[in-house]
Amino acid sequence: MKSISSDKECGLMSGGYTGKILIIDLKTRNTVVEKTDLEAARDFIGAKGLGAKILFDRLPRGTDPLSSKNILMFTTGPLTGTLAQTSGRGTVVTKSPLTGLYLDSHFGGIFAAEMKKAGWDLIILEGRATNPVYVVIKDDFVEFKDASEIWGKECLKTHNSIQQAEGKVRTAVIGPAGKNLIKFSAITVDGHRHAGRGGSGAVMGSKNLKAVAINGSGKVPIHNPEGFRVKAKEVLRKIQENSFIPIRRQLGTPYWVKPINDWGFIPTRNYQEGCFEHGDAINAETMQKKIVDGSGACWNCVIACWNKSSIKTGPHKGVTLVGPEYETLALMGSNLDVGTVEDVAYLNERCNELGMDTISLGGVIGFAIEAYEKGVITKDDLGGNDVGWGKTEKIASLIDDIAHRRSSAGNILAGGVQLASEKMGKDSKEYAVHAKGLEIPGYDPRGAFGMGLAYATSDRGGCHQRAWTVKAEVMDPNLDRFSFKKKAKLVIETQDERAAFFSLVFCDFAPISEEDCVEMWNLATGFNHTVESYLLAGERIWNIIRLFNIREGLNPAEDKLPTRFLKRPFTKGPAKGAILPADEFQQSLQEYYSLRGWDKNGVPTAKRIKELGLAKYALASR
Repeated sequence: MKSISSDKECGLMSGGYTGKILIIDLKTRNTVVEKTDLEAARDFIGAKGLGAKILFDRLPRGTDPLSSKNILMFTTGPLTGTLAQTSGRGTVVTKSPLTGLYLDSHFGGIFAAEMKKAGWDLIILEGRATNPVYVVIKDDFVEFKDASEIWGKECLKTHNSIQQAEGKVRTAVIGPAGKNLIKFSAITVDGHRHAGRGGSGAVMGSKNLKAVAINGSGKVPIHNPEGFRVKAKEVLRKIQENSFIPIRRQLGTPYWVKPINDWGFIPTRNYQEGCFEHGDAINAETMQKKIVDGSGACWNCVIACWNKSSIKTGPHKGVTLVGPEYETLALMGSNLDVGTVEDVAYLNERCNELGMDTISLGGVIGFAIEAYEKGVITKDDLGGNDVGWGKTEKIASLIDDIAHRRSSAGNILAGGVQLASEKMGKDSKEYAVHAKGLEIPGYDPRGAFGMGLAYATSDRGGCHQRAWTVKAEVMDPNLDRFSFKKKAKLVIETQDERAAFFSLVFCDFAPISEEDCVEMWNLATGFNHTVESYLLAGERIWNIIRLFNIREGLNPAEDKLPTRFLKRPFTKGPAKGAILPADEFQQSLQEYYSLRGWDKNGVPTAKRIKELGLAKYALASR
């Protein structure tokens, strides 16, 4: 075991918070400690934002995401592990093997809070281990352990094995999919939370890193402890009084299955339709009746939205899991025509244990079923698997084939729908539903046009978390969900606010106002931010990521949507006949560029970049 620092707690400097960064070279097993850059923390906050800046600064241009030169970061925010509600979240930042672009993937649980208590704001993993290893971090000690016996194990088994060997550590692990470099493989945290999107699990696998285990015994320092305690208590009261919190606590994210289906834009049979006739069989109410046993929560979260579930009847009786969440019910349920909550739960558990993102996997399998149906993929390609809509066991078999790269199609599908459609030929591109290589989540934009603009402009590809406009579009009488009018401004404001919020880092479900975010940030750090400077930081973060993506080869012409959304209308339901008009989408995109201070080609202008203090990054992106 190697001691890397004599200090167990972070310090306070010049009235502002300064923490530590742990850099681990997996090849040499050397470790380096750096202080967190205070000026960078003021400008980029933490987690998402600070991770993006460090990725730009340290990653060589054009790095292959699965090469030893890529870096993998676990990042926290300035409020992580504190009394602030939902402050247990962390972020994985890297270059995505699925898209070739910037990736941040957020996770809950307790790992990030434990990381902060161990004294680390960020952990940066470099190089590639010679043989499979896992890394144990206990405060300021780091140890490398042989992982050869657990290298092929599934995720929960890995978590349990490491806890048995190391005690009550918190873990971030990969499963067989990460080991086999599946480009949408996930990192599983604390056994049941996931950094799911974009393939961070494959980056971890490419480094021969099976797991990171962490335990911390220190305290997270606060600039003004008493003021922070009072403010955190006030925010807790506001959350408890929020009218939607009891619904969120009782039903979790599955709450949205019924309204999205009722409004007519839940993904159905690979986005061919927006209404699922078996929607009531996979909604939150049915989950509660049939499979949910209890609830759970991440670190310091009063919302407690987890559903602890078990299958009680049928061929998969006894299977247990946390979930399914809304996105899984949509992508592995309605999108695949799987019409019972037990079957979706079973497929979810397989994805969890093999270590794959259920959104991307649902999109990949929907693509595969439609391509097979249309004769683009053959039964021989699928290793004899006559997969089809609603065929749960056949789908489960294909999931296993993808995770282990078995069969011709399984190996191709392991690269995601964009790569699969390129390899399978032009005809298959119609079935590939993605934006910038990242599969689209559970809100078909033909039912809420703003989501189309959000997907097309998202910093990591098809993602709903950068700007979830659904509720506003459906419920705000001043907005028309079947129009792009007023959507550019809505998307921009949401993207900037979420970029700041996910850098603090709070849970997406926490109803915390901008004013409260800023006050807690200042009390914790000694900074003197305003709401305006907080949102400006969000805009700065959004722009540095745009510059990073351009540096790494993004052509802004890739700010586009799948052909399906532009040419194929729904044939039934409340959104029957809806289609995204291509000319109106392009007009909205140009309005978005203009409002952002980008040129007509989607490149940030020198004027706006200078105003945001990013001039050197603009030069580096050329």
